[in-house]
Amino acid sequence: MSFQSYIEKKIKSNRKLVKKIKKIARNFGFNLEYWHRYASYKLIKKDISFLKLESLDVLEISAGEYWKENFNFKSFDQMNFPKYDICHDISGEKKYDLIIADNVWEHLKYPYKATKNVLKMLNNNGYFLVITPFLVRVHEVPIDCSRWTEDGLRYLLNECGFELENITTNSWGNKKCAKSDLRNDSTWTRVGVYKDMSNNKLFPLQVWALAKKN
Repeated sequence: MSFQSYIEKKIKSNRKLVKKIKKIARNFGFNLEYWHRYASYKLIKKDISFLKLESLDVLEISAGEYWKENFNFKSFDQMNFPKYDICHDISGEKKYDLIIADNVWEHLKYPYKATKNVLKMLNNNGYFLVITPFLVRVHEVPIDCSRWTEDGLRYLLNECGFELENITTNSWGNKKCAKSDLRNDSTWTRVGVYKDMSNNKLFPLQVWALAKKN
């Protein structure tokens, strides 16, 4: 069994243990974060650095670990599938300053309906951060429906009610990372000791947009 396969099994069985393993590995200069996620998050943090996150009421749709564990928000709520289906449900009367959808939109049957619901849940001058994959293999959780380029994501958001001038996009990827991820049919490639972090817009693995509501 490879070291990476061992880590994947531990992730499924014991997340606390995995965090300890990752911390120990980092002390020896070995990064166990996913290559394309790690590189993308570094850029995304720069793209949203102008936001005063500590003053924002935040909602994450189908929340993972990254946002709630690495940032200090004024408040943080979650709407998780299947209890909440963002294609049909909204958060009630409460509205938010920032709504995050991190690698969720590709799994939705009706991303247009979902984006319209996000718009309803935002405060005026609130932001929607949507992060999606592009050059990654199909991963059915429970289904996999859509991929967008930067332009595609921009016009989806515009069609759903965000003004074009209030939408910024970005992406990260390179050919080496794309080839490595596609070769491995069980998981995504880890950063390891060293991986190429250069960004080639022709080979995006992750695409994201930050859209502001008027």
